Amino acid sequence: MFNRYKIFAAYLFAIPLALILGILASSPGELTFMLIGMLLFFLALPLFLKWHHALLIVFWNSAFSAFFLPGQPTFWLLFAALSFGLSVLSHVMGRRPFLPVPEMARPLLFMVGVVLVTAWYRGGVGIRSLGGAANGGKNYIYVLGAIMGYFALTAGAIPMLKSRRMAGLFFLSGTTYALVNLAYALGPAFFVLYYLVPAGMATEQAASDYVLGSTDRLTGLGPAGIAVWCFLLAHYGIRGLFSVAKPWRFVFLCLAIGAAFFAGYRSTLALLFLIFMFQFYFEGLLRTRLFPIVVGLGIAGFVSLLLFANRMPLAVQRAVSYLPINVDSDVRAEAMGSSEWRFQMWAVLWKDMPKYLVVGKGYSIDPSEMELTKQGIQMGILNSYEESMLAGDYHSGPLSVIIPFGIIGSVAFVWILIAGFRVLYSNYRNGEARLRRINTTLLAYYVAYCVTFFFLFGAFNSQLFIFLGAVGFGISLNGGVQRKPDSLPERGRASLPQAYAMEVG
Repeated sequence: MFNRYKIFAAYLFAIPLALILGILASSPGELTFMLIGMLLFFLALPLFLKWHHALLIVFWNSAFSAFFLPGQPTFWLLFAALSFGLSVLSHVMGRRPFLPVPEMARPLLFMVGVVLVTAWYRGGVGIRSLGGAANGGKNYIYVLGAIMGYFALTAGAIPMLKSRRMAGLFFLSGTTYALVNLAYALGPAFFVLYYLVPAGMATEQAASDYVLGSTDRLTGLGPAGIAVWCFLLAHYGIRGLFSVAKPWRFVFLCLAIGAAFFAGYRSTLALLFLIFMFQFYFEGLLRTRLFPIVVGLGIAGFVSLLLFANRMPLAVQRAVSYLPINVDSDVRAEAMGSSEWRFQMWAVLWKDMPKYLVVGKGYSIDPSEMELTKQGIQMGILNSYEESMLAGDYHSGPLSVIIPFGIIGSVAFVWILIAGFRVLYSNYRNGEARLRRINTTLLAYYVAYCVTFFFLFGAFNSQLFIFLGAVGFGISLNGGVQRKPDSLPERGRASLPQAYAMEVG
């Protein structure tokens, strides 16, 4: 009898919905993306209520964006807001408490205060897509959304039986960035995918086809290669990847780095190298026979680049153009021009920095000033980096924190990074043996991003979610912060060499 009532209720809801959609479809001018989004949300609400935490993890590193909402927010931001709201509601009802990690909560709440005070002092959060009078408010939303997403990730623990699966989905969701270049390669019939993934990442590909650029860069393969790289390290560890009995693992590792080469980003290859290097160190392999093997492979790879670099695709040559090897002259000139462009911008920003040390500049942008800047660049009156400076796109991690939020915001961010490292390191040292590889990869991933953020390339507003995602996922994976070996069950404790000697794949 109960099932009969459920079927009746479903028909009672579905029939009017089908009629409304039919009427709107007959007059397309009235069919808006906002309405589609609302309908999809209500239809999927039961799934969100049950799986919101898992969906947040799955989409955290993905390329997808919600095209049906103003501003087209990314999926991770959308699910962060949804999961946080549902988790707070569940917490209030006493069903599921948040995992307590006060050493992370304090600096994050301090950063929230800095962001809100800066936004208020600098004219508020202006979001043009929502009718605001200023631009730049989206950056505030992404910073606050990353912090909110961290708390949503730590709202519950991942069951041990699902830990490897969820870790795989967490990392592999980054492969969706490859859809950007795949859609362009497949032609206009697949351009509908650009409603879901950022079309801007295919700009270099299109420019090369129309002879507007010299390098055919498949930029989406950069994050996709990093995703596969981290997935392999988390599942098999470096020992497992160099297993003679299963050579296909090493083949996939080579394919991941090969794909990243075609993105043409020098920082991407540096990031892959740093992740591998830190993973190698944290696995305790420096005094094993793998060390000379890895060094030998590295030397062989460098010699191959030295001999054949100028015959490789231009995107690959650009990725290795910082090395002392022979590459195409146009590619090297383009890479050097990009670096010079940044140095010129940083020289100007360095002079302006004292004005924003006490109270940061924030993210608010006057649309009129932006339009005048674009016109000045087109007329040759202003330098091309003026627009990036105005938009807050400084191509420098430290500057992306100091200028918008001053010294206080910088202290808060460093506090967050140190607290995050201590959390991940504690789980790496004291976590259960079966999670050792995943915890090691999360720690290596986190430290590598910290290094590249400060010394190669960084953007606080768009990369904070990377740091907090690694920490939040690690806390959820371990059920909190594992502080002492004595606090673990006897079956879960193992020394580092013993843990890495276990074969789990």
